Formats: sequence, structure tokens, C-alpha cells
Amino acid sequence: MKPSPGEHSFQPSFSAQHIPDTGHPYSDRVPPTSLSNVLGLHKTKATCTSRRRTLSSDLPRSPPASAVCRHIFRPTPWLGGKHDGNPLLSFKDYGSKSSHCTSIEEHAAHAQCHLTFGLLEAVMEVKLSENLLLSHQGGHVLLIDDHLPNLLADWRSRIRRLSKHDIDECRQWAQRVEETLSTAKRLLLLEITQPRHSPFRLARVPCETHHAILLAIAAIGEALTSSRRMFPCAFPRISWSFIFSLTKLHHEDMLKNGWCPFVTRIVGDSGVCALGYASTRKPFVCDSTGCGGHAKCSKEACVINNIDSSTYRNRHVETSCECAFIAPPQESVLEILQSGEIPVMRYDSGANELSVHRASDLSYVAISHVWVDGMGSTTEIGLPTCQIRGLAGKVNEIAPTNAFWMDSLCVPEKRELRKQAIGLMAKTYRDATAVLVLDSGIRHCSVSAPLEEKLLSVISSGWMQRLWTLQEGLLAQRLIFSFADGLMNLDDLIPVGEDLLDCLLTELCTEIFRLTKYRTDSASFGIGDLARSLVWRTTSKAEDETLAIAGLANVDAKELVSMPPEERMKAFLLRVRKLPPDIIFMSVPKLKDPGFSWAPQTLMQRGAAVMAVSKYEAVCTPNGLLAEYAAVVFPQQTIQNDTQWFLFDASRKCYYKATVVANPDKEETYSCDALLMVRLPRSAELMGCAAVLVAGVNAEEKGDRMVCEYRQRLLLQEIPEFRVQQEKPADVVMASSGRMMTRVV
Repeated sequence: MKPSPGEHSFQPSFSAQHIPDTGHPYSDRVPPTSLSNVLGLHKTKATCTSRRRTLSSDLPRSPPASAVCRHIFRPTPWLGGKHDGNPLLSFKDYGSKSSHCTSIEEHAAHAQCHLTFGLLEAVMEVKLSENLLLSHQGGHVLLIDDHLPNLLADWRSRIRRLSKHDIDECRQWAQRVEETLSTAKRLLLLEITQPRHSPFRLARVPCETHHAILLAIAAIGEALTSSRRMFPCAFPRISWSFIFSLTKLHHEDMLKNGWCPFVTRIVGDSGVCALGYASTRKPFVCDSTGCGGHAKCSKEACVINNIDSSTYRNRHVETSCECAFIAPPQESVLEILQSGEIPVMRYDSGANELSVHRASDLSYVAISHVWVDGMGSTTEIGLPTCQIRGLAGKVNEIAPTNAFWMDSLCVPEKRELRKQAIGLMAKTYRDATAVLVLDSGIRHCSVSAPLEEKLLSVISSGWMQRLWTLQEGLLAQRLIFSFADGLMNLDDLIPVGEDLLDCLLTELCTEIFRLTKYRTDSASFGIGDLARSLVWRTTSKAEDETLAIAGLANVDAKELVSMPPEERMKAFLLRVRKLPPDIIFMSVPKLKDPGFSWAPQTLMQRGAAVMAVSKYEAVCTPNGLLAEYAAVVFPQQTIQNDTQWFLFDASRKCYYKATVVANPDKEETYSCDALLMVRLPRSAELMGCAAVLVAGVNAEEKGDRMVCEYRQRLLLQEIPEFRVQQEKPADVVMASSGRMMTRVV
């Protein structure tokens, strides 16, 4: 299989979007031997040289299963393809064996074989036997991943050895891997973009089985893509996220197992392997106050996390416990807050009472929790004795002073002092020796559990879904999680070494790793990072959003807390000042204030995540957003809100299709004479833009700045002329393009 040095390896000559719509490579409508024509591949000699065997011997036929039982796809029906007995072949040559298939059923079976065994062998360049991936269970043959971790570990080990032995040969191998994975991705993408030619559909493979096969292939591809980073060279990112349109199976499996639909969406956004793994696991036990299951939850939010203050009840450590409540001396708490300082607690178990101290006098641990777990309260009411004893015991493991801060004890109910405490919240968590996370879901996972299980317990926790806990986690000098049988630092949850090449661990760790960015590089942490971190956060009080994130943007929450809630976002943006220009493209409700029709009402929606995490080149002013954009300009048009329309850019000699993003709050029509975007779209690229109406010109030293009234968010795509002809639009708007200095209002 591996060509001798100097021979050409197979190379695709064009990308997926340029593959002619002449059919699927495995379809019986296309001769199987035309695979190389469809993909534009060069002929490759398939050899298995003795020189390669000295560098990497064949794997044993039946290696022991991984000591850690974890799966990235569920056992998947095998269509009967035969693999054993084949020589070691390149990915292209393995696919060409479909010429021997005599029925559509054989074509489907071979396609599954090609995209599993064929892909793994071509990438790893080692012969694999069927019993490594196939299992006979109950009279059925299933594709399994039990041995995949061992196969990947062996592959990475051989890459490491070869990089030390022959770096040039290792880089050539990396290039072959890159080409093979890119080709496999295109073949799988054709299953999504050209389903009518799918060999599985032509063979009438049941839909559920068909989707399970494709998800397993994507998981294998994702695992290989992650492990290829062992090579001593960098390559463009290969994403398998296009397969998410088929992940309904995994979501349904998780719902049957008792997972919240909102959590399935969070995990699904992490990656194919993460979702596959979670679909094989039971959820962590929910013992939150009033928890009655997730029947009323949706993909938009977990309603269990919301509380009703009128019916809220504190929980004891044991349901049978009826111990008395302990509250701190109120006057001491009020006095410290009135002096502008932070009150902290110490528990005296002998006297069974709390004493209050100034945080400036001793080190302390800040407690981060979600109220739905039953530990919410105020200074005046306090908490059950059993809860305070448990808290003090955990704090004692972290800080020798035994001092701690908790909102339930240190934030009074009195309005003015409550505002004072909220204004000090960022300082409270920033100055703490450590922040201790208490969450009922995480507390049902052991510190000795596999890393992937601990990561899943954290990312699926209520703590990771709540608004206020974001600031509490990001500002922590040390973030510590309380598990069932011990405490664990955040840093110990982050994969290191070769675990960073494990796709499952890195996918599950994405949001957890984000918690470290502020601590390691707070100067570069901007509103774009905030928006991405808030995507999966929810709150019972929408008006708290800017208060909860102010400290992360170096904005004084004390100024915001006294404002009417509807004025806070505008004030927040003005104080942040430097914004990414693409903030105007967010698919979220907008402010109504003059000069701020471009500005988001909230960052807590998935559409907020489009903001860049760098290049904060726009400036927010009381009179609008100052920024430079690529612009397509044209005579004023009035357009129906639910229609798409077409433009011809005379400057670039190309066509665009403009589509309105669904927005029921908008008027039936909108008028515009320009489209603003960060850059002009590439061929076939779909990108967000803003339809604006130019209302005037401001003369400035550096040139004229166009005053643009924000009208509507659109999606813009450059399309070929024949597509315009196919659409048969009533009119094509003549336009030109360039760069524009703007003040968006």
C-alpha cells in the first residue's frame, strides 16, 4: 500500500463542492470503477514493503480490549461485507474493489467495509482483521469500537517512533493520511448532499440502520483526525460536524436513558464522539429540589434549573434530617457591606454558630452553587446546620483559615445592601483563594471514575448551565469541584500529554477548557469570548445578564445594578466600548434605543456565538457603532421579509443570493440600499450580513463615514450564473462592492 519514496500518493484534484452531480461513487448508476474519475485521484501502487514492516509490525489479531469501557458509537449492524483475505490497499484501491459487486446489496456492504476497515487500514498502514471491529451477538454481526482506543494508541506510538527514525518519511505518511481522511470525508459528505445516490439507500437499508452506519463512520473519522496530530506537521482542520443532521438517533437514545433534551443539545454541539459516548451512558442522578424529571424540558432550556421563589424550600443533607437553621449575625454582615468590604464566614462546630469577618483580614474559599440544589438563601434566613457542617468540612480541606463566602449567607435580602453585595460579586470570586463548586449531578460521580465520565458529569451539570456560575468559574484563582468522594482541581480535569489527541476527551473538555482562558489570558478575553461562553447558560431572571458578566468585561456592576433592567445592555456595551464588527450580524433580538438598533438585547442565545473572539476593531458610541465593513451597494430596494432576492456585483462579476433569517418580530417589508459584512463571500460560501439604509454622510479626517440605519440580518451566498437561471427571479439587482467606513445606528 505504501508507495516507495518518490512515487506519487493519491491526491484529490478538487474539493467536495466541485464534484459533479453525476451520482454517488458507490451507486449502481455509476460504474464502480469510475471512483477515481469522480474524485480525481491519481493511480497509486499498492504495496506492503518489507522496509515498512521493520518500522511497524502488524497488530495482533485479537488484542485485549481497552481497560476503560467507553464507546464513541453504539454497536452498529454490519451489512455482511467481507474484509479478511484482502491485501493491504490504499483507500482508493480498496474502494475500487466495488467493481466486483454484482448487486446493490453488495455495493452497500462494500461501502461500509471501505469506510471502516478500508479507512483505518489506509490511514494506519497496517493490516486489521475482522474480529477487531466485528462482534457476533445474538445471531447478528455488529460493528463495535471496543478495540479502537488500542488501535489508535498503537498508531500514535508508531508515528512517534517513525518521527524519531525518519522525519521525512513521517511527513510523507502524514500527507497520505491527510489525503485519505479528506477523501473519506467527501465520500461521507456525498451521503448527506446526494442521498438519492447512496448505496445504503439504494439497497433499502432501514433508515435507522443507515444513519447508525454513517454516525459510526463519522466517529471513526473524527477519532483518526484527532490522533493524526501526533504527526510532526500541521494540516488544515477537518471537521465531521456535517453529520450532525443525522444525530437524532443519539439524541433519542439519551432521552430514553433519562437525559434532559437541553443537555443532549449541549453534548451534541461538542462533537460526534462526545455525543456517541453520552448516548451510551445514563445521566447523573438529579436530586435537585423539586426535581420531577425532564418531561417539561426542551432543547432550549432545562426547566428544572429554574426556581419559583414563592415555593422554594431548602434541602437538608439527608431527607430525614430536621436540624435547625443557622444564620450569621446580621448586623456584622450589614456593617461590613456598608463599609464597601466583603463579609466571610467561619463555622465553630463546638458552639454551632457562624462568625463574620472581613475578607481583607484572612484568606477564604468562595462557594459556587446552583440554587436548584436547595442551598439558596439569604443572610437573614441562613441554612440548615447539616449543610453548613458539610460546607465547613470541605472548606477545611482547601483553606487553613476555614473561612468561606457563600451568597446564601453573605448576601442580605435588604434591597440596597443586596445591590452592594452584587456589585462586589466579581471582586469576591477574584480575591478568593479558591472557588468550590457544589452541584448535585457532579456529586454523583467518583473522583476515581474515568476522566471522560468526570468530564461528562461536569458539562452536563446544572452548574455549567447557569448564568451566574460563569463569572464564578472564570474568575477563580483555583476552581475545585466536589465529587462524590473527594475534591478535584479544574486543572486535573483537563487532558494532558497524549490524552490531548483523544477526540472524546478533547470534545468533552471544550467548555471546561474555556474556563481557563480568562485566568491565563484575561487581557484578550473579550465580549466574543463571553458570547461563546454564554451560549448554553440560562437564568430565571433575564435582567441579571449584564450584572453577572460585568466583572468579566471590566465593567463595574455597581453602576449597572441601579439602572432599570432595559437600559443595562446599552450601558454595558458603551462601557465595553471595543467590540467585534460582526456583532451586528447576531441572530438575536435587538435593542430599540436610537443608534442601537444593531445591538443585541442578550448574548445568551446560540446566535450570539457568531461573534469573533479577536479583532475588536469596532467602537460603540452613544451615536452608533463605528466600524469598517465590506459592502455591496445598490439602488434602494423594498423587499418582502419572507422572500429571497438576487444581486449582480459588477465589481466582481458575480451573483449573490440574499435570504432573510427568520424573524417573526420584523415588519412585512424592509428597505435597504447596502449590505454590510466582514468580508465578501467566497464561491458558494454562505455568510451573515446586515441590510442597511444609508441615511447620510459624516465627514471625518480619515474620510467620509456613511451613516447606516440597521434594517435586517440576511444570509448572503455567492452563486454561479446557472443557479440564477434555475431560480428564474423576477429581477436581479445591479450592485457594486468595496470597503465602507460606517456608523451603524
